[in-house]
Amino acid sequence: MHGSGRTDAGVHALGQVVSFRASTPRDPFKVRMALNTMLPSDVACIEAAVAPDRFHARISARGKTYRYVVLGRPDRSPFHVGRVWHLREAVDWELVSAALDLLRGTHDFTAFRASSCNNPKPVRTIDRAEHLVRGAEHHLEFEGRGFLRYQVRIMVGTAIEVGLGRRTLDNVREALATGRRDLAGRTAPPDGLYLVEVRYPADGLPFRGQQLEAESVDASGDASGEASGPDESEPDDLD
Repeated sequence: MHGSGRTDAGVHALGQVVSFRASTPRDPFKVRMALNTMLPSDVACIEAAVAPDRFHARISARGKTYRYVVLGRPDRSPFHVGRVWHLREAVDWELVSAALDLLRGTHDFTAFRASSCNNPKPVRTIDRAEHLVRGAEHHLEFEGRGFLRYQVRIMVGTAIEVGLGRRTLDNVREALATGRRDLAGRTAPPDGLYLVEVRYPADGLPFRGQQLEAESVDASGDASGEASGPDESEPDDLD
């Protein structure tokens, strides 16, 4: 059995994909129903299908979308506990967006990975880094081919510290240019991070059930598909 990647403890998944090879033909609907009778209450299989013979959930992936959710208001929400990063301080979200603009593109992200990450390929491409407002929630979304361990959480922590006035845009530029970890920001808590979608070639999967916007965190704090595991990135991804 192969997952598209691993998520660190406390990180959530709205669109995790898993592949396995059965010894005999299986009806996808019955597989889904059987899994949901055995899985713990915080994990659910929402779709199952027969994939092409060469399909592999991790190797066949062509990109991923991550979302980090920040609750920006003075008062906490009991419905968001464990689901967001709650920030009471006033954040300059225009500066946050400016920091995200600097992270977009192809860069050496040595300064934006865990000290334990020994991946020999720190150069990554961020196709999209965007700030979206959803009521009191602020969503920081990232799309890319692969991510280093803790990369998304460190990018978020850096952008937020810029918005709080604790770091400057020049710090972000220098961190990218030099690889110095001390120039980047803190690692954001795992609570607000969601694996939203795993993308595959058009002929890779017979369904497009990876993107589950209906199950993202909303004002009531409801979410599903939380996943946990050892860490967030194998060869070229884990954040």
